[in-house]
Amino acid sequence: MAQGRPWVKYVALGCGGIVVLLVTFVAVVFFAVGRLTAAPEQVTRDFLAATSRGDFASAHDYFSAPLKEEQPLSELEAAAAATPSMYRIADVSFSDRAIDTSKATLKGTARLHAGTEVPVSFTLVREQDTWRLLAYHLGADD
Repeated sequence: MAQGRPWVKYVALGCGGIVVLLVTFVAVVFFAVGRLTAAPEQVTRDFLAATSRGDFASAHDYFSAPLKEEQPLSELEAAAAATPSMYRIADVSFSDRAIDTSKATLKGTARLHAGTEVPVSFTLVREQDTWRLLAYHLGADD
């Protein structure tokens, strides 16, 4: 039966080749975005680690100049005192990442020490070749 239709083999090979190329492209994009967002993600994780251990002065050091102006250290401490469980994050995973030359956005889910999961988002900017937080939301969709 296949002898009467030699084109079937070529169509199957062509479709298989397209699938392989598509999977390769998706994998390359996935790993490239992961590598490009590694530095902003580390800053975010360091910020969360500092807030989790109650070291708000260190956490505040990860803020960009505009965020420091918008939320001085005293306001960060007051926000953490008002909702302490939101600033005690056990783990975070990011499902949405975006980056360009000077701005990165990370969105995902945080597991609090209390055991609940909440949505989180972080926007970072480059200040003098260092990634800094421009905005963050813990437990609120944006």
